[in-house]
Amino acid sequence: MAEKPLKLKRERAKTVVRASRFKASANVLIDHEITHLDQPFTYGLPEDLKSEVEIGSRVLVPFKSEEREGIVLEILENQPSTSKPIIRVLNRYAYSQSALKLATEVASRYASSIVKILRYIPENYEREYSKKYDGGKLGVSRTFEHVSSLTKTRLVERLSTESKATLILLPTEREAEELFTQLSERFQERCVKAFARSKRPKTFPTSAITIGTRAAIFWQIPDLSSIVIFNENSDHYWSDRSPFWNVRDVALIRSRLENIDLHFYSGFASMEIYRLLDLGYLNLVKSSRRGFLQRRRVRSKPDSYHQSIREGLKTGVVLVQVATKDYSTLVICKNCRCRPTCECGFQLKMLNKTDFSCSACGLSTSEWKCTECGNKEKLLLSRGAQRIEEELGKAFPAIPIYMSTANKAIEEAPNTGIVIATPGMEPRNKKYSALILLDGELQLNRPTMRAEERLLDNWFSLLQFVRDDASIFVDLSYSNRVTQALNTDNPMRVAKALLLERRRVKLPPWHRIVRIQGEDLGAIQEQLRLQFKNAEVSKSIHSHEYVLRIPVEESERVIQAIYALVKYRSASRKALISVQIDPHDL
Repeated sequence: MAEKPLKLKRERAKTVVRASRFKASANVLIDHEITHLDQPFTYGLPEDLKSEVEIGSRVLVPFKSEEREGIVLEILENQPSTSKPIIRVLNRYAYSQSALKLATEVASRYASSIVKILRYIPENYEREYSKKYDGGKLGVSRTFEHVSSLTKTRLVERLSTESKATLILLPTEREAEELFTQLSERFQERCVKAFARSKRPKTFPTSAITIGTRAAIFWQIPDLSSIVIFNENSDHYWSDRSPFWNVRDVALIRSRLENIDLHFYSGFASMEIYRLLDLGYLNLVKSSRRGFLQRRRVRSKPDSYHQSIREGLKTGVVLVQVATKDYSTLVICKNCRCRPTCECGFQLKMLNKTDFSCSACGLSTSEWKCTECGNKEKLLLSRGAQRIEEELGKAFPAIPIYMSTANKAIEEAPNTGIVIATPGMEPRNKKYSALILLDGELQLNRPTMRAEERLLDNWFSLLQFVRDDASIFVDLSYSNRVTQALNTDNPMRVAKALLLERRRVKLPPWHRIVRIQGEDLGAIQEQLRLQFKNAEVSKSIHSHEYVLRIPVEESERVIQAIYALVKYRSASRKALISVQIDPHDL
């Protein structure tokens, strides 16, 4: 085949748009990545576009020597000005005024630009004729309730009487899909999916019930009157991209701006929610727990969990929850006590009884020996789902054992047998006759500030899936406060203790934590210390990183100053810095 001759690409001459005199103008926010140019610019509003341009419209405007998209923030009538004109309207109804206010508030909260937040908000393509919800005669309702077996039933009852739209958020698509299926059977065409890859519908049904995951918190939904959030402390609710927002804070801002009812449901909430309960901003809804102390038997260390399994197998299926899916994630050499490492330098974990796998490069091997002493004998310090399956298979040889992990989830539990599951992968169609909660110490000792509250959330959430007479085993000592909380079915006592501890050591929710990463931060440290006396500035163990602790009451002023610094460094072409407000991985 003959080669095609090369063709020169003709360059188009840059269009020069000259300034003119206009009777009306508009303030337009340019959609670009330049941090220090996040303020709106004034453009002339031509007569032929007057009827098409609204606040929130996406338009095309001249910017420097090119054409850029922008969002109209304000229209200035009867104010003659000389400026460059808006070229054309791309989407007349892109953003409602409430969406613009939300983006502005969230940007201020997270030291970010409005444009970055607007990119999370799917655009409208037709006018919303909904009336602004005023919270009803009794005002806006903001509540928290510890989840129970009756939670979903009460939610369905509320949705049956709701005449306006509701947004329901869950941490994962698996959970959201499960709830969508349940609600679709009852409410049919009212249900709308808002998953990660879901496209926002151009029109919503009347009294829409939108079920979605993290990104749906920004959806513009006509007549939205209430937001329901399950397990708000989940890792899945934190954005992993700048500006690192989380669903809980965005929902609180949106509820305040738009007068929307807000309801949180968790087995155990984040400390931020308990602080708002303590301040009276949220109301605690007490759920009825029928005969927990009288009917359920809770065992703990040093007892064996085999007795609880035997009792459960007499009447039904047993759920065993473990922290990890592999055979073992913590292995050492039996001779020199060194951890096995891969050739690339990262640590190895056991996939099964004989095979090792590298957590970084993925290399698998069954021929392992210690790189330090050459010994081939190993000692397992932790047990994953596969090791537990092996042990239970020996202890209960005639009982079927099922595995439900991220690799292969079981949607429906069997009528009898043992189900071994990792957190979030438990089949939820059955009431279990016994619940075995393992790896308590492993989860409590994870190097994160939120380890205890997430363990409590995980374990308390599972109580809704067990029978009232179920046998429960907790893999912690009886004196541990987590065990005591489960024994008494009283999560509030632990919550109050954690709140006091966090206040003493100046951690969230009483203080905001700001993590600043970048080069040449020495001058910033001194500047912040001089300007804000109550802000504690400390250098992280990581290079080029500082951590600030700020009382919540003073945080807004400090965050604004930090964002001004970000803009200054951008304008002066210095190395950019990354800012995280209340990072979830502390």
